[in-house]
Amino acid sequence: MKEMESLFAVQEEDVVLRQLQHRKENLHEAGVVANTESRLAELSKSKDLLSAEHLETIQRQKRFEQEVEAVESRISELDGKLYGGMVTSPKEATSLETEIRHLRERQNELEEKILELMEEVEPQERGIEKVNNEIGETQKELEIAREALQVTSAELEETLKETHERREKAASETEAGLLKHYESLRGAFGSSVVVQFDGNNCKGCPSAMPAVEADRLKQIPEGSYSDCQECGRIVVR
Repeated sequence: MKEMESLFAVQEEDVVLRQLQHRKENLHEAGVVANTESRLAELSKSKDLLSAEHLETIQRQKRFEQEVEAVESRISELDGKLYGGMVTSPKEATSLETEIRHLRERQNELEEKILELMEEVEPQERGIEKVNNEIGETQKELEIAREALQVTSAELEETLKETHERREKAASETEAGLLKHYESLRGAFGSSVVVQFDGNNCKGCPSAMPAVEADRLKQIPEGSYSDCQECGRIVVR
């Protein structure tokens, strides 16, 4: 009878181990960590895009500013030539004045573009700052979530260890051949490999046991076992 109690104890610990393993594979804390890491990755991606856009705006602004400097330098050069007494031909003077006028128009266009870009820079910088703040907050959340996962995982591992130890102890108290037979049936019957005979039926059978099989089981000694001819489980009287 004690041997059968040990086998039932093995089965009970196997049930607990399956439950613990399922919990380990589906920890809420692990989900929180995964979701937080995903949000952090999305924020980092958004920051990269905003930073690239901001950099492009700054670079365009610098190119226009450099072009304005070049235009101003050319205008200064032409002004010096026009009003410095170097031009004697009216035709040449008219040509210089036309070029200067076109250069000033180009300068105005460039300066307008620079102002437009400057107006874009400020909201871009605010956007980057906002994302940086969100990244900072999410990193804190991730740190807390990882700590919670670490604590829960450690507690679960300790429970698994204790359950394994209880299972091993119960298994050591079970006859080797019976334990091997039990192990061979676990894949088919899971948590109900070993069941009780209630006097008329095997508790593992889905329907009423035939009278012949019930009578057979009634003949075996109390506390002993036999394979159920209907479902194949180990049935204990």
